[in-house]
Amino acid sequence: MKHTRRSIRFRFFAAISTVALVFIGVLFLLNLFFYDDYYMATRRNELGDAYNTIRSSYGGDVNKIAAVLDSYESQTAIRLAIVASDGTVLYSSFLAGDADRQDSSDPSFHLPDFDLLEQQRRGYAVLQSIAQNLSRETLARRGYQFLNISLWDNDQYLCLAGTMDSSMRHYLFAYMPHAYIQQNSSLNLTFLLIAGGCALLICLLLGYAISRQFTRPLIAMASVADRMSELDFSTQYADGGEHAGDEIDQLGQSLNRLSAYLEQTIGELQQSNEQLAQEIREKERIDSMRREFIVNVSHELKTPIALIQGYAEGLTAGVADDPADRKYYCDTIADEADHMNKLVMQLLSLSKLELGAEQLYYEDIDLHALCAEAVRKTAVLREGRGLTVEYADTHVSIHTDGDLLDQVLMNYLSNAIRYTADGGQIRISAALRGGRVRLTVFNQGSGLPEEELPKIWEKFYRTDRARTREAGGTGIGLSLVRAIADTLHGTCGAENVAGGIAFWLELPVDAVNTRSAQIQ
Repeated sequence: MKHTRRSIRFRFFAAISTVALVFIGVLFLLNLFFYDDYYMATRRNELGDAYNTIRSSYGGDVNKIAAVLDSYESQTAIRLAIVASDGTVLYSSFLAGDADRQDSSDPSFHLPDFDLLEQQRRGYAVLQSIAQNLSRETLARRGYQFLNISLWDNDQYLCLAGTMDSSMRHYLFAYMPHAYIQQNSSLNLTFLLIAGGCALLICLLLGYAISRQFTRPLIAMASVADRMSELDFSTQYADGGEHAGDEIDQLGQSLNRLSAYLEQTIGELQQSNEQLAQEIREKERIDSMRREFIVNVSHELKTPIALIQGYAEGLTAGVADDPADRKYYCDTIADEADHMNKLVMQLLSLSKLELGAEQLYYEDIDLHALCAEAVRKTAVLREGRGLTVEYADTHVSIHTDGDLLDQVLMNYLSNAIRYTADGGQIRISAALRGGRVRLTVFNQGSGLPEEELPKIWEKFYRTDRARTREAGGTGIGLSLVRAIADTLHGTCGAENVAGGIAFWLELPVDAVNTRSAQIQ
């Protein structure tokens, strides 16, 4: 990401620098290849303008336009001369300079001046070269003619020769040295190089500043996009400041909206995925329970069905001829059929409770009377074992479904009788706890391992399958208790206590009001 940021800024800076460099390079090339021609054309135009101006002011008397000639020469650096057709020089820059020096008060006037003589000699040479190279036909046709004159020392001059009147008696010679032109061109090129270098440096500095200014929001947006790619939507593009309202700021705001939309959408997708994962796990759990249920039911029904089939086949084959044997066979078939019926009825009750299809009948229940009846019904299970059952601490009333509560109590009491050693003690108690009643069935014994306590509420779970089978258990009694507790808006559990284990059921005193409050 860091490399990308430098690349964006570098490219922007390089683009601005390249444009500036190309622009200055074009100016340099234009000056190098076309400046001389342009300058020469400009000087030609100046010579032409001088000719037209002087010719229009000339009336045949040089003295009348002397001031104009002097002013023109001082302003344009053009040397002017008016020459008669017979070769007489009526006016010339170098002669005018000589006249200016004719001052009687100046004692040096009579002394020879080498510079002045050299200027006059060169001036006459230029005029002579112009006169020798001009074309009268061109002058007669156009009125003026441009000439390039070279002297003996290779000095070159750009010259204009033109007629001052239609009779071609007087001529105007205007000229300027090429050295002046070349010097001006060289100075101009040097200045252009200096100015171009300064301009390029300024452009580079401005380009760097501008590139930082324009790429800063782009870098910020790139950082936001990078965080978005990592599903981190906490970073937002800040207001553009000087870019507020422009396309860059609009792009940043669009990126913020996209970030918010993606965050919302991904959050919804995550929730949907989590919900789907939960549903899949629940489905897998239900499928696993269904398979386990089928296996357990098949296992539970396999033994009684095999016994019934075996004893029935024995009766059919006449194996039991003795009436006592036949009675034993018939009693075994009846017991196994009863075991199967009990298992099926418990499964049906459990299914109805889990599906919420069980019809409830609420009534006031005296727990002491309910416990006394349960003890009476289980008396046959205690015969000859010397077990004692205490239920004195159960004088509590509760408003709930009596049949379901009786199933729980009978299940707890049957299990307690089944797993209590001969001569042991069973104790039933009930206590009020803040609007709820806890019914507890305790039996003496060694208890259960702590890791097995949560498992005993599962369908068909048995701590000792062989012993349970002998005792007549089906393995779904406690599962039925848990389903009843859920249906009656209560809870159930088991815990190891001193001297044994206690199974408890906790229900609201008034289950109808509790259920109504939950529905509301």
